Amino acid sequence: MEQQRSIGESSDGSMYELDDWFVESIREFSIADRSHLLKFVLSSLDCLPVNNSFTQVVGGVIIKDDPLFFILEFLKQEDETAVLLSIEEIPSDEYLDLILDKTTFKYYKDGKARRRNKKVKKNN
Repeated sequence: MEQQRSIGESSDGSMYELDDWFVESIREFSIADRSHLLKFVLSSLDCLPVNNSFTQVVGGVIIKDDPLFFILEFLKQEDETAVLLSIEEIPSDEYLDLILDKTTFKYYKDGKARRRNKKVKKNN
């Protein structure tokens, strides 16, 4: 059976593809959680690292009364559209392991902000 992908563009202009398995896996979440997850993930695409030829995982958390910890599998290659492969809910312990491995959205976003600030200071 041939895999199909949906192509889209996030609000920041980042292009992405949704693999069939991603679409199937996100259906495991409630409608409200799907909305939060998609908004969070799509607004964070530009901070994900490039790793040519290999899939990667990144952990995230949606802050709410009962926090939602999740892991996203993706493929992001240089000069290519990011491909979202799957998304799953994970226990908090697994998320803590991802923090230690420095593979969370927060780590990548903070790193991007640090690089941007370093560049600004260097230009001044």
